[in-house]
Amino acid sequence: MRVSTLSGLAPGDIELGVIYASVEGVNEESYDECLHELGHKAKALGATAIIGLKLVQSQFQWNQRTSLIATAIKAKQQ
Repeated sequence: MRVSTLSGLAPGDIELGVIYASVEGVNEESYDECLHELGHKAKALGATAIIGLKLVQSQFQWNQRTSLIATAIKAKQQ
């Protein structure tokens, strides 16, 4: 699955909606876990790519979290 921080759609791509994932922790492992969860949500929608990926990490002492938000899209069939 293609993952991009760019928010542009290719001609013929269909936007399926915004997806969100959040996990405990603020480190490389939590980022990978969050990206994996986001990918599962995108695939469940029938997406072939994720664009406009945004990372939010909150480091409050009692609640450290990594969150990702993106747009799921279905690429035009070639």
